Amino acid sequence: MKDLAAKWPATSAEYLADFACAYNEEIDRLLLRLAKQSTQEKPRALVDSLFAQLSEEPENFELLGRWSPEETNDLKAGQADHLRWLLAAGITPTEHFEKALRLRLLHEMVGIPLELLLKANHFHRRQVDAMLTGATFSQKQRGQLRLALYQRLQLDLDAQITSHARSDQENVALLASLDEAIQRASNLSDILRFTLDVLGAFDGILACLFSRPDARGVMQIEAEGGSEGSAYAQALRSQRVPLFETQSAGEAGQGPAGEAWRSGQIRINNSFQVEGALHPWRDEALRRGFRSSAAVPLLDESGQAFAILNLYSGWPGFFSSPPRATILRHIQLAMSHAILHCGQTSVISADMGRAYRQYLEDGAVEMLYQPVIDLRTGKLESVEALARLRTPDGKLISPADFLPAFGNAGLLRLFQVGLDQVCKDLRAWREQAGDFDLSVSLNLPADGLTHDSYRDCVFETLTRWELAPTILTLEMLETKESLDVGRRDARIAEFQGAGIRIAQDDLGSGHSSLLRMDRVPADRVKIDQGLVRGALKRPVRALEFIHHLTLLSQGFGAPVTVEGLEDVGLIEAAAILGADHGQGYGIARPMSAQSLLSWKNAWQMPIDPAHPRTALGALAGYLLWDYKLGNLTDWPELLANFIKEPWLVHEYLEHLGHADPDLSMMLERTQILALHGHRSPKYKQMRQELIERLGEIWLNERN
Repeated sequence: MKDLAAKWPATSAEYLADFACAYNEEIDRLLLRLAKQSTQEKPRALVDSLFAQLSEEPENFELLGRWSPEETNDLKAGQADHLRWLLAAGITPTEHFEKALRLRLLHEMVGIPLELLLKANHFHRRQVDAMLTGATFSQKQRGQLRLALYQRLQLDLDAQITSHARSDQENVALLASLDEAIQRASNLSDILRFTLDVLGAFDGILACLFSRPDARGVMQIEAEGGSEGSAYAQALRSQRVPLFETQSAGEAGQGPAGEAWRSGQIRINNSFQVEGALHPWRDEALRRGFRSSAAVPLLDESGQAFAILNLYSGWPGFFSSPPRATILRHIQLAMSHAILHCGQTSVISADMGRAYRQYLEDGAVEMLYQPVIDLRTGKLESVEALARLRTPDGKLISPADFLPAFGNAGLLRLFQVGLDQVCKDLRAWREQAGDFDLSVSLNLPADGLTHDSYRDCVFETLTRWELAPTILTLEMLETKESLDVGRRDARIAEFQGAGIRIAQDDLGSGHSSLLRMDRVPADRVKIDQGLVRGALKRPVRALEFIHHLTLLSQGFGAPVTVEGLEDVGLIEAAAILGADHGQGYGIARPMSAQSLLSWKNAWQMPIDPAHPRTALGALAGYLLWDYKLGNLTDWPELLANFIKEPWLVHEYLEHLGHADPDLSMMLERTQILALHGHRSPKYKQMRQELIERLGEIWLNERN
C-alpha cells in the first residue's frame, strides 16, 4: 500500500481542532480506568460479534464469504487493533485520523463497501453505551467519556468517508489515464505498453498480462505490466504453471481466463486460497503475493473474445467492489475498441518482442529489394525496399513477424535505418552502373505523414547522401484515417512539392479504399496482393476487381501497380487489363542490393499482352471484350462488326495449336449468341460456361 502522505494532502488543523476535547489528559485518565475494567480480548470479541451480525444479512453473506479463514482472521485482527486504538489513551486527533484513513484504504482494497462501515460505526456506538453502562464512573465522568468516544467514532467515520472519496478520485484518475494512454497510441505495441504501464502502477495491482491464443488455443503472453508481471509471465512460459487455454478439455482451460474467453464475460477470482479452479496456479500466485485476480476478455464487434487481459492484486476481493467492476468494464470496452481500430496483428510473445526490439536497436536491419516492371515495355521501372531483421544465427525475419513488436519509437527507428541503407545502396548502384536511375519506394508508417520526425528524417538523409528527392516514393499503408487531416495533406503537398512521390499501398484491402482515393492525393496506387491471390479460387472475380480498380485509379490520374503477380498467367492478366506496373514472385523475389544489378541485366519480359499464352491471360482478354460488348448493346450496327473481330481468346487458341476443340466450339457459340446482345439469357449462360472453362484450364496449367 502506497504512503498516504505522498498520496493525499494533510487534513486541515482547523478541522481536527474541533475534536480536541476528545483527546486530552482527562479523557486519557478515564480511558485507562475503562481499560482496567475490561478484558484484553474485549475488542476482538466485539469484532467477532459484529461479523456474526453482519453475516446474517443476505446482502453481506456473499461479501464476507469471499475470503479464506486465514484472510478473514487477518481482517478481524486489523479491526480489533483499530478498535483498541479508538479506545487508547495518549493519541492525537491527527494520529487517529491518519490511522482511520489507512484502515479505510485497506477496506477499499478488499472490497468492503462504505455502507457496511456505516453499520459498523452504529454498532460500535451501541457497544460504547454498553461498556459505559457497566463501568464504575460518576454520571459526569460517564457523560464526558461517552461524548469523547462518540466524537472519536465520528472522526473515525469522517476519515473513512474522506478515504472513500479520495479512492473514488483515484479510480476516476485511473480511467482518465487509461483513456489518455490509448489516445496516445496508434499501434498495438504502444497500446499494450501504455495501458499496462497505467494499470500496473495502480495501487493494489501487482501484475497485468495480455494474451492471445496461438493455433492450438494456448494463450501466448504478449505484454506484461506491474511489479510482478514479468516474473509471473516467466513462470507461465517455463511451464512451472500451465499457460491458459481457450478450450475446457484440460484444467488449464478451466480457470478464469478460459472461462472468460468462452463466455465473453469478465471473470473475478476473489481468493486464490479459496477457489478450487485456481489450483494449478495457486502456489506460484501466492509466491508472487497474489490474493485475487480478474480475467477481462477483449471482444470484437460480434462479441467474440480475441484476447484476454489478466489482472492480479495482492488483496483478496480486490476486483469485486462496484467501483472496480466499473473500471474492469471500462478497460474491456476501451481496449477492445482501440485494438480493433488499429488492427490486430500476429501473436508475438513478450520475450520474442523484446528480442526483435533488441535486434533493431543493434542495427540488425537488412533491406531487400523487389523489382517493379512496366507491364507495357517489360523494363524495370522501380524497386520496393523491404525491411528484414537479421538474427545472430543469420536468419532473416519478415515484417509480418517483427512489426507488431514495435511501437511508434521502434517504427521511426526502423524507417531511419531503412532509409539510410536505401540511400547507401542507391549510391553504390550508381557507382557500379552509371545509367542506374531508378526510384526506390519505402513504406511509411501510419503516423509518418503527421509527425515531423519522419519529414526531418527524409530530408536530412537525402541531403546527407546528396540524392535528389525524386528518387524516393513513400508508400502509405491503408490504416485508420489520420486524426489531423489538414496536417496530413500539408505534409503530402510538402513531399510532392520537393519531388517525392506518394503511393497509396494495398488498395482494396479495406472498406475505406475508395474514400482514401478521393481524399488522399496519391501519385500512384498499388492494388493489394490479396485480391490477386484470390484468382486461385475465383479467377473472374479477382480479374474484375483488378480491371475496375485500375480504371478507377487511372481515372484519378494515378498509375497502377498490381502486387502479388506470382506466375506468368497473373502477369499476362494484369497487363491485358491495363495495369501500368507489376510486382511479385513471378517477376522476382526480394533480393539483396548486390543481386539487383545482375538480375536487371538478365531480366526478360516473359509475356506479350497481344498474344496470351495462358488461359488466365485469355480470360482477362475475354472479360475486356465482354465489357466492350455491354457498351455496344444499344448500337446493333456496330455490334456485328465488333463480334467478328479476333479476340485475345483466339490468340490463345492459336498458341495451343487449336488442340482444345471444346474451347473452340464454346468460343464460336459465344460469338453467335453475342449477336443477341449482352443482356440475352442464352448469352449470359454461355458467358458463364466459357469463363468457368478458361478458369479450369488455367488451374490445370498451374499444376
